Amino acid sequence: MKKLIEDILYDRRNDAASLPLRFVLRLFSSVYNFVTSVRNFLYNKRILKARDLPCRVISIGNIIVGGTGKTPVTIMIAGLLKKAGRSVAVVSRGYKRQGKAPVIVSEGSEVLVSSLVGGDEPLIIASGLKGVPVLVGDDRFAAARLAYDRFRPDVIVLDDAFQHRRMYRNVDIVTMDAGDPIGSEYLLPRGLFRESPFALKRARAVVITRFIENLHNRDKIERMVRYYSRNVQIFWSTIAASGLRKPGETEIIGMDTLQGKKIAALSNIANPVSFYRLLEANGAVIVYKRAMPDHHRYSTTDIEDIENNSVKAGAMILVMTAKDEQSFPEVYDVELIEKLVLDIDAAIIGDIEEFMKIITPKIKRQV
Repeated sequence: MKKLIEDILYDRRNDAASLPLRFVLRLFSSVYNFVTSVRNFLYNKRILKARDLPCRVISIGNIIVGGTGKTPVTIMIAGLLKKAGRSVAVVSRGYKRQGKAPVIVSEGSEVLVSSLVGGDEPLIIASGLKGVPVLVGDDRFAAARLAYDRFRPDVIVLDDAFQHRRMYRNVDIVTMDAGDPIGSEYLLPRGLFRESPFALKRARAVVITRFIENLHNRDKIERMVRYYSRNVQIFWSTIAASGLRKPGETEIIGMDTLQGKKIAALSNIANPVSFYRLLEANGAVIVYKRAMPDHHRYSTTDIEDIENNSVKAGAMILVMTAKDEQSFPEVYDVELIEKLVLDIDAAIIGDIEEFMKIITPKIKRQV
């Protein structure tokens, strides 16, 4: 049933056998649309009021479920702010972590908790940002308040918070994948939309992620965005491999390690296509792909099965994403093949000065 619903969600099933379930999900989608529309109306009219913080708040989010390259963009923006001389903290919900109370994942120097406590993406963010505190909490206002009281940042970057309207933000930035900017035409649970795409009118900027000039149609993507929001600023970004390393280590290994090598590619991210492209662009020959469900937590049995299949396929190296690394058990004794983690960086293509104007205007700190 789970697989069937997922296939319907991604428009992979449109046959007669799935028609009754698609009809039921469409009804639920209509109810969901009504609820989110009413909620947004109440916030837009300030009948429901967002709580404020005495510092600048930038939200990074998306309008569809699944991977849109949001985590690398969050790291990029926090890094740009720090480079511009701003003190920064990042606050996230910490999807699928254990516990609900606010937790300090990092004070800026080292990761203080496991991914079970802090969540996969927050640990990736904390590992990729030195000098930037990272906090998580189901109540993101409480986590953000803790971040401000403890670290006094000029800017708090909210990760995955476009729909979290209970907190006031100065800037909303939405990420959209260049390969599939809009997704399906329906709202959850029939389709991928978290809310109506016309919600893009709330955003100050859209960042099109994983853009490749000779692969994606810039004009077509821009028309799609402009259909829902005529005035939003559009920026284009790409990702690049920043290096390889052994799981749990920080020493960078050059990408030439993959040149001409037969490898296995392991991922538990929502959209692994760009991961495969990066590996192949750096000379790797992928002989085995294993795409696990998003946020999948690996057991020792999983690892043994994956490594066995990788070896059988003739792979010399098993390359995983940083998200997979965080989802591995802390201790496991399977070592049938060399394992490496691929780290990536996001970067704005052109218009960086205009982008900086959005994220780093003069900051007026309240007393």
